[in-house]
Amino acid sequence: MRRLAALLACVACTGDPSAPHLARGNVLVNNGKREEAAAEYREAARLAPKSSLPLERLGDVLYDLRRKDEALAAYREAAARDAGAFTARIGAARVLTELGKLDDARGELTLAMQRQPTNLYLVLSRGNLYQRSGDSKAALRDYETAVHLESRNVPALFQYGGALLDDGQVDEAGRTFDRLVEVAPDAPEGWYGRARWSARRGDGGGAAQALAAANQRVEAAARRRLAEQGIKGEALDRAAADAVRRSREQMEAEPAFAPFAGDPVFRRAAGFAVR
Repeated sequence: MRRLAALLACVACTGDPSAPHLARGNVLVNNGKREEAAAEYREAARLAPKSSLPLERLGDVLYDLRRKDEALAAYREAAARDAGAFTARIGAARVLTELGKLDDARGELTLAMQRQPTNLYLVLSRGNLYQRSGDSKAALRDYETAVHLESRNVPALFQYGGALLDDGQVDEAGRTFDRLVEVAPDAPEGWYGRARWSARRGDGGGAAQALAAANQRVEAAARRRLAEQGIKGEALDRAAADAVRRSREQMEAEPAFAPFAGDPVFRRAAGFAVR
C-alpha cells in the first residue's frame, strides 16, 4: 500500500489530473478488479479529453469483461481523439474480427498502417484477415511484405510459406520452409510447413518425418511461450498440456495429410495415434 501511495503521489506531481486515475486503473487491473478499473479509466478520459490512452485502456478492460460493443466504442473514440493511436485501431480490429466484421476489421488495420507501414504485427494481422476472407492473393502480398520487413521472423515465414503453397508456388514454399527451419530449428512451425510441402508433392514418407520433428518440438515451444507470459508451476503444466493437445489435433486435421491419414505406418512415423 505504501508503494501504491508513493506511486500515486508521484504521478499526481506531473500536473496531469488524469494520471492518478490511470495509475489506479492499472493497479486494479493487475489485481483482477476490472469493473473498478473501468471506472478509473473513464474518469481519466474525462479529465484528459485530448488523450487517447485512457480510452485505449478502457477498451482493453471492457474487452476482457466481454462487453465488446462498449469496447469497440471506446477504441473508436480513442482513434477519433488521436489519428495516430494505432493501439486503438488494433483493439477495434480485434473486436470487429470476433464480431465477424472482417472487412471493417481490415479497414481499421489499413488505417493504422498509414501511420505505421513497417509495423510487422499490423502487416501480419491484415494478411490473416485477408486469408480468412478468402482473398489469398492479398494475404500473400502482406505476408511477403512481412518477410521483407523481418526475414528471420517465425510467424512471417510460416504464413508466407503457407500462402505460397496455397498459391501453387510449391518450390518457393519449400525454400521458405527450409529457411524457417534454418533460422529457428527448435520451432515446430518450420517442420510442420515442410510436412505440408512434402504432402503436397505426394511424399508421404517425407511428410511423416517432418511431422514427427514438429511433434517433438511442440511441447517445448508451448512451455517457452507460456512461461514468457508469466505462467508458472502447475498452471504452466496444465496450460502447456492443453496447448500441445490442440496443436496435435490441428496437425491431424490438416487436409493436406488426408491421403495418408488411414495408413498406420504413416501415423506411427508422424507421431500420431494409430487408429
